[in-house]
Amino acid sequence: MAINKLSINDLLIDNVPGAPPPEDTPNEESIDPQQPDLTCTPDPTKTKAHRQVVGVENVGGKAYGISTGLYNKHRKYSEQQNPWHPFRSAHDFQQAQSFSQQTKTWIDQHLRHGLDNYKIESFQSSGALRKLLSELDFGLGDNSCIEDDSYIFGTLYYRDIFKCIQFLLAHLPFQTHLDFEPVCHAASEGRRIYCGLNTGDWWWDTQNQLHTGATIVPVICASEKTHLTNFSGDQHAWPLYLTIGNIRKDICRTPMKGAWILVGLIACPPNGAKNIDEAWHSAVGTVLSQLRHLDITGPGLKWDCADGFQRQCYPLLAAWVGDYPEQVMVPQVSYGSCPMCEIPKGAPMGHSSYRPLDNSRDQHIYLELLEDNNLAALHTLNVHPICNQFLQYPLCNVYRLWQPDELHQLLLGLVKDLLHWLLKYLKARNLKDQFDDRFTSVPRYSSLQHFTEPFDSLKSSTWQGKEIRGMIRTLAVNCASILDCSKDDGKTAAEKASDKMVMEAVWALCEFSLLVSQQNHSDLSLKALDDALMRFYQKKGIFRDQKMSTSA
Repeated sequence: MAINKLSINDLLIDNVPGAPPPEDTPNEESIDPQQPDLTCTPDPTKTKAHRQVVGVENVGGKAYGISTGLYNKHRKYSEQQNPWHPFRSAHDFQQAQSFSQQTKTWIDQHLRHGLDNYKIESFQSSGALRKLLSELDFGLGDNSCIEDDSYIFGTLYYRDIFKCIQFLLAHLPFQTHLDFEPVCHAASEGRRIYCGLNTGDWWWDTQNQLHTGATIVPVICASEKTHLTNFSGDQHAWPLYLTIGNIRKDICRTPMKGAWILVGLIACPPNGAKNIDEAWHSAVGTVLSQLRHLDITGPGLKWDCADGFQRQCYPLLAAWVGDYPEQVMVPQVSYGSCPMCEIPKGAPMGHSSYRPLDNSRDQHIYLELLEDNNLAALHTLNVHPICNQFLQYPLCNVYRLWQPDELHQLLLGLVKDLLHWLLKYLKARNLKDQFDDRFTSVPRYSSLQHFTEPFDSLKSSTWQGKEIRGMIRTLAVNCASILDCSKDDGKTAAEKASDKMVMEAVWALCEFSLLVSQQNHSDLSLKALDDALMRFYQKKGIFRDQKMSTSA
């Protein structure tokens, strides 16, 4: 089997076979990293699809026939019969949609008293509505759940994930929002643009390891421990959701589009229970067992797609979305450790000896240590000495499943840490009252959040992503006049130096938070992100070291 092993970097300098002669591009060193390309708009003339690299016959995501099964079932109700199936009209569908947040009693009373002017024809009770809604799922209704009583902490409920993936692939509303092959986007200057899963290195590298023409179906899972009810003994559970990376991100991130499917509900163990991680892994292994047993050397799975064609699909576990407790539970590393690299616990982030990615976790090394029963080495690396079932998934790197997100890592992590550190410094400099006055005096204006109380007067739990995102927009302005070193206001040389250092740290993190919220990124914007984060930790680290040396 001949597979083109071109590097992804080969696609950026127009040296692909058959590509036009290279054009003059600006030197990367001549571009000011302080002025990144904020638009990151792909240039269609620079875009290189997989078919342009390996040819139409060898392209990934190749169609092998006309859809005959699930796709036709979807099309039957959308084109030939009734686009609002199972409802009789658009009015009935809209009414049912408006009832989605109401109780059964409310719906029955609403219909019984004719508050809809008796215009609804499809249903006249909440029970009838529920039955119609079950017909929307095409086999994924209430009866699709499998009950497994072998789970140690209760009953495990889960769905056939292959049926869920087939549903997403053949769902007609996603017809124009699906990607089946990797693409390399670039700006007009030649810099690479990242704007979706199929534009990253993972898809390109994985495509080279599969059969010619294979269609990769990246499986993205999400889990989070969720509080259910207080009425039955303070119940909790781990819901497990699934989507596929073929669906574009603007659809996946919109809840009403229905791109996420609940595939499992794992009961949480009682307080004081032992072997929680092993039980959770066992339950997840049951739900995702079909992915673990996929034969990547075989012909793949012949599935219908929403564009009307069949493809040889290979569903591969690609990413896991969740809070930090889930992110350390999946790779089985110690709490407080990084799931991706071997930086020691408590080591300052951004430290020069830990920044390079050459110390990233290698699952092959850990497997050898586990086979040799070298438990001491695993404990040193903060890895639990157990056989992680995720290591058995084909083409899956368990230490790369973690996907950092803006809410937890930036807003509730870095920014919140900066605020606490900044307030301690302002208190030590007797400047906190001035900062609080400016903080609560931000005028009311569109897109600016107005705060009536100082930051430290509120409970830490009340500061969520929305509030912290609102504060970061005015943080630098609030600090600028207080930490200004350009005017002669009686500050000593040491105070001016420390104020300047703190202000530069604030500026760096504000710049990072603005850049990271972009929808698309380029090589230049990623470099600017890295530089801004390094400046933040350098300034904060230098300030910390100076304070320690002074106190010593």
